[in-house]
Amino acid sequence: MRIRKAKSEDVPDIAKVHVDAWLETYRGIVPDVYLNRLSYKKRERLWEENIKKYNISVIETEEDGVFGFVTWEDGSTCGEYDSELSSLYILEKYLLRGAGRLLLSSTFREVKEKGHKNLVVRVLSENPARHFYEKMGAEKVKEVTIAMEEKSLTETIYYWVIDGGDHIE
Repeated sequence: MRIRKAKSEDVPDIAKVHVDAWLETYRGIVPDVYLNRLSYKKRERLWEENIKKYNISVIETEEDGVFGFVTWEDGSTCGEYDSELSSLYILEKYLLRGAGRLLLSSTFREVKEKGHKNLVVRVLSENPARHFYEKMGAEKVKEVTIAMEEKSLTETIYYWVIDGGDHIE
């Protein structure tokens, strides 16, 4: 597994991982009407813009190519945090193989190199990945309710203090 900065030619792969990971992870959590509207082409348009604005890294293998990515940004939509983890998606085939840990550790290093002191993430509370964040040392801030296709969903907001501590590796 290799992590590298995303390039514009990665957009189709990022879009595919994004859609496939949503379908694998959120079926039964997010309304089907929302999931059924996801498409590679729509996500490609989104990622063509995102790649210009955000810090994005991909993880790949020589055999399969890009199978996951992480996105983070300066500032936060969650209050007074230096940076926000916007997305971390890995195809189901690669879950529990250390890819998430590698992507998150890489993000911690980048955030620290930029001089940020903390990182926040919003995750659907029913998403099993929230346990991964907890295992990686995230501290729960609060829960908020969001609406998606007229369904109320709960998001848990977590944060990490970026201090070079042992939660990074």
